[in-house]
Amino acid sequence: MQGIKGYGAAVTGVAIVPLTIGMALVPKLAVRWSHRPRPVIGTGLALIGLGLLGASTADAGTPYWTYACWPLVISAGTGLSMPALTVGVVTSLPPHRTGLGSGLGTSARELGAALGVAVTGTILAAHPDLADGMAPALRTVALIVLAATALVIVGHRDRPTTRTIASGEERVLSRPSRP
Repeated sequence: MQGIKGYGAAVTGVAIVPLTIGMALVPKLAVRWSHRPRPVIGTGLALIGLGLLGASTADAGTPYWTYACWPLVISAGTGLSMPALTVGVVTSLPPHRTGLGSGLGTSARELGAALGVAVTGTILAAHPDLADGMAPALRTVALIVLAATALVIVGHRDRPTTRTIASGEERVLSRPSRP
């Protein structure tokens, strides 16, 4: 298989091996830790962002074994965050809504992937050569992922569900459990 000019073996079929290792082994750990999904998801997203930043430093002179570390970090982050996201969504809903939650989680994941491809493609299109555009494209996506990581870690705090009743006062209907 021929690599893309400027990237050599880094973008041939050999680059797939580190991607499969992390996604095959790490989900087993993620399921064990999924009782606390927010830290697991945050750690996984941080690994993805850091892996993308690291991959953005690769060029034609980067040895394959050095480059191979970054897809391994990205795949470990993916393997850590995806099962925890699914478990977190499905277990936070009542049993009769788990199918809806699973579908919405999958849709959100697909939308995120499509937006990532769109952002990367837009940045690559602004550069005349793939090798020149790859680093800024990866850095941009990495920064977006790291911003999402911060939102996950700090983000939404559970609040009791309240409803205003006819008399105008609010009553607590439920208190969500903390993950």
